Amino acid sequence: MLLQWSSPEYVPHSFQISGLSGTIGHKQTGNCFDLTKQVADGLVNMQELSKGLFLVQSEMAFKKETELCEEYPERKVFQLSFCMNGICEWNYRESGSECYQLSPTQCSLQCGTLSRCVSHFSAENPYRTLSISLEQERFAPLMEDLEAMHLVRQDNKICTHVFSTTPEIRLVLQQLLDCPPERKLRRLYLEGKVLELVSLFCDEVVGTQKNDKGISREDYRCLMKAREIIDNHFLHPLTIAQIAEQCFLSETKLKQGFKTCFHCTVYEYIVEKRMEMAYRLLQSGKYKVKDVVWMVGYTNASHFIDAFRKRYGVTPGEI
Repeated sequence: MLLQWSSPEYVPHSFQISGLSGTIGHKQTGNCFDLTKQVADGLVNMQELSKGLFLVQSEMAFKKETELCEEYPERKVFQLSFCMNGICEWNYRESGSECYQLSPTQCSLQCGTLSRCVSHFSAENPYRTLSISLEQERFAPLMEDLEAMHLVRQDNKICTHVFSTTPEIRLVLQQLLDCPPERKLRRLYLEGKVLELVSLFCDEVVGTQKNDKGISREDYRCLMKAREIIDNHFLHPLTIAQIAEQCFLSETKLKQGFKTCFHCTVYEYIVEKRMEMAYRLLQSGKYKVKDVVWMVGYTNASHFIDAFRKRYGVTPGEI
C-alpha cells in the first residue's frame, strides 16, 4: 500500500506501523511510504488543489489488524473527514486514551494543534475515506462560526466532533469520487466540489447544532472583541464599564457571557494574562521581582506575589 503526501513538509517525522506480530517494516521514498503487500493493499494520496487547500483520498484493505502511529511537528489543523466504507478508529495520545470512531454516513471535524495521531485498522472490511485539510490562512474565516458553536477549544488542543452527513453532502462526495483522472480542468473541478462540501458542512451540519449556552452569534462576536481588547491592553487599568462600552455590550451581558464562553471572569482573565507575562519576564533572568511588579501593571507587590503564587504554586522569587 502506498501513502503519498503532497510535499515534504507534510510528511510525518516519525512513522511507525505495528500489527499482531510486532513492528512492521516499510520503505520511504521522498514523500511516499510503501507498506508491504503482506500488510495492506491500496493507496492514500494527498494533493494540494490550491494554496492551503488539500484533498486526501484513501482506499485501503488490511491483511491483519494494524496500528499506524504518525508524529508531526506541532501545527494547527482544520480537517473534515468523511467515511464511505469501514469503521475508522483513532486517538491523539498514548494507547488507552479517548478513541474516536467514524462510520459510513458520518463525518468528523478535527481542529486544533496536532502533533500525534494513532489509527487502528482491522482486516474485516476495506476502508474508503475522503478528507479535506485547510491551512491556517484558509480556515481562519471559519473559526469565528466554529467558536460560536463551541466546537473548538480555547487552549487550541486538538479536538474531534462526529456528525451525521446529509443526502446533499453524500451526493457531492460521490461526485468527487467519480471524477475521472482524464477530465479536463480536473483540479479546478475538484477544488470547486471541495469548497462546496465545506460550505454544505457548515450550513447543514454545523448550522443545525444547538447553541446550548444561550448566546447569540452577535453577542458572541462582541465577547470575542472584549477578549481581544484585554489581550491588547491587559497591562493598563481596565474596568468592566470601559470594556463593555468598547465591545457594545451591557456590563451584565459582558460579565455573564464572558464567564459562559471562556470559563473565567473578566478580572480572572486579566490576571491570567498578567501572570503569563510576569512568568516569561522572570524566567528570562533579566529582571528583578520588584521590576516585574510594575511592568505587568501592579502597584502593590504583595498583591502581585499572592496572585503569582495562586497561579503557579511558587513565589516569583523562586522562579
